[in-house]
Amino acid sequence: MIIEKTAYMSKLRNADPLLKTLFALAFMIICVAADSFAASFAATAVMLSLVIFAGGAPVKTVVKLMKIPMFFIIAGTVAIAFTASDIPSDMLICARIGARFYGIGKAGLIMAARAAAKCFGAVSCMYFLSLTTPMNDLLTLLRKSPLPAFFAEITELVYRYIFVLFETARKMRTAQDARLGYSSLKTSYKSTGALAANLFINAFERADRAYTAMEARGYEGAVAVLSDEHEKKPYQYVLAALAAVIYAAFAFLCRRWGI
Repeated sequence: MIIEKTAYMSKLRNADPLLKTLFALAFMIICVAADSFAASFAATAVMLSLVIFAGGAPVKTVVKLMKIPMFFIIAGTVAIAFTASDIPSDMLICARIGARFYGIGKAGLIMAARAAAKCFGAVSCMYFLSLTTPMNDLLTLLRKSPLPAFFAEITELVYRYIFVLFETARKMRTAQDARLGYSSLKTSYKSTGALAANLFINAFERADRAYTAMEARGYEGAVAVLSDEHEKKPYQYVLAALAAVIYAAFAFLCRRWGI
């Protein structure tokens, strides 16, 4: 996957995953709690700048990944903009249904824009973590956490079988293309339906064979994974803490000033 590949190629790959996790979570919590346009834009700018300039991720890759949640964020916040009112002057665009007016009001539009900005800020924080930290490092960190051991094992297996699902879908799509399964709109619908009907069956069979192979090799509920050594430089912790404090102060002022 493109996210995992970018994470392994990142210049921040060897930084302490615990530091990156705490840094991303701190910015995300402050961004959501601030409920401010300026604070949300600042979080987005800081995180994406770190991914691109400090981590060395390609700009095209980051832009492409940011487009993925854009549809869901816009679709989720559009509903916030719609409201009902008894006074049409409070609405920017409205239609009368019965005794009330329904449409988009100024207050609802600002609320929707604020929610979208917070979502983009939070997504940027998560992208910083995922584009600079391989999943193996996150799973190692999860094993060292107070959470039960089976939680990390289940997470690792689910993550592994996501790749199995994508690989199965890719091979099936390639086989259908080779048989001109998408040469017309009618055949495309038929091929897509066949792919959806057989995808999970084939993926389940592959997963079952993989699990059988793991049991044959002595699997008893724990997957042994080698963990890499990471740089733990004190100045990185100092800079991260300083950045979080500065951002918290900035977010507090933005919330107080209403921007």
